[in-house]
Amino acid sequence: MKYGKGWREAFGFYKVNFLLSKPAVCCGVVASRGMVPSCKYFRNPMSWLLALVLTMTWAFSFTEGVAITRVRGELGGNVTIRCPGDNRAEIKLFYFQKGTEFVNGFYRSKNITKPWENTRVEKYETVVHMYRLNFSHGGDYECHIQEVDKNLSTFPVQLYITANYSKPTVTSACPDEFGCTVTCTSHGGYPSTRMMWDVPVSGNTSSEMWKVVNSSEERSPGTMVFTSSSTAYFNCSKGEIKIIGCSVAGIPSDRFSVCTQQKPPSNPYVIAATALCAIIVLIIVIMVLRWHCRRKTRETEAASWNLNVYREEVIVLNSGVTKEAS
Repeated sequence: MKYGKGWREAFGFYKVNFLLSKPAVCCGVVASRGMVPSCKYFRNPMSWLLALVLTMTWAFSFTEGVAITRVRGELGGNVTIRCPGDNRAEIKLFYFQKGTEFVNGFYRSKNITKPWENTRVEKYETVVHMYRLNFSHGGDYECHIQEVDKNLSTFPVQLYITANYSKPTVTSACPDEFGCTVTCTSHGGYPSTRMMWDVPVSGNTSSEMWKVVNSSEERSPGTMVFTSSSTAYFNCSKGEIKIIGCSVAGIPSDRFSVCTQQKPPSNPYVIAATALCAIIVLIIVIMVLRWHCRRKTRETEAASWNLNVYREEVIVLNSGVTKEAS
């Protein structure tokens, strides 16, 4: 097992009686991650052979017999890492490290120093709380636990940092009646994930009727998160294709259709003829209105003239009657 320099400094251990952190070559015998005493005990060939067998057996049992604890945390969020062990046991020592770097922990008889600022450990519990996660926090860790009156045990932990992709947005373009291109795009995700298409299989959506023409996963240099995008071409010769979708990292887009019926393009000759007809109709309406107005004016003038003639006749008659009476 690897005991990094960091944890020894944190707990105040500066003298170690065994070779711990690096493979050791002792009198021709290689010990990897083992505890090998001084070379003076291995001066005869039988001792060398016995040491080699014991070291290889111990290393095999360590790597093969311990399950890896895998934990996922979201970028910018928090995560709780529970190291394996007996919760009812009395813990003498617990430390959590990444490689040879001490992260956090406790020791009953000593005070720790220099833990990671974004971590917290409850004393006598083998649980690590990690806050404000970023990509550098991902990787391989080790939980080192020693119960009272027992040997030190080591458990590997893998921490994966993820970031949720946005809901895919869909854009389409249909330059003609023969086909359409559709692009699905999602931002802000981690790790790199390919955009997937969900096209129901039917008579007009066989593999010959559509295909993916371009896919990309681009990483932003500033935020280090990915933008996942994919473009597909759909053949519209068999009509509308319905209930299509795309997704990335399990996040689906809204369902949509392509090759829908579109209004036919406008004919310039039709537009010109329509405009000409409208002008002719307008001219006719204006002429009818003017004729109607003129007719009305004439009728008014005629009625006025008739009225004047009638008044004159009445005056003449009245004059004649007056003369006869006198």
